[in-house]
Amino acid sequence: MEIAANTVIDHNVIAELKAIGGTEALFKRVANHFVEKVPGRLAEIEGIAGSQDVGALANAAHALKSVVSSLGARRAGKACENLELLARTGQEFVARDLVDIIVMETRAALAEVEKLRSAA
Repeated sequence: MEIAANTVIDHNVIAELKAIGGTEALFKRVANHFVEKVPGRLAEIEGIAGSQDVGALANAAHALKSVVSSLGARRAGKACENLELLARTGQEFVARDLVDIIVMETRAALAEVEKLRSAA
């Protein structure tokens, strides 16, 4: 299923999490994990952005991608994937620009998850 470009969170992923086991318990656990982990992962990737350590940057992008993908934050996940790919393949890129996109998309996802978590 195609996800609209303006969708911050893929609500199909949320629905699947809520449907597993017939309760919202799994969604709540994953959402709590997301809200707990994302700020630290963002701080990590922002801290590395100014360094020359592309390996650490790729690893940080991968770790954040794993967390944001757990709740269907597709745009944030794609931004992380792009940075990770560029860093791992040795292509030229401006880390700060890519990290700024990751931060923007991830903060939007975090705000949406917090709303969904509050409504659950």
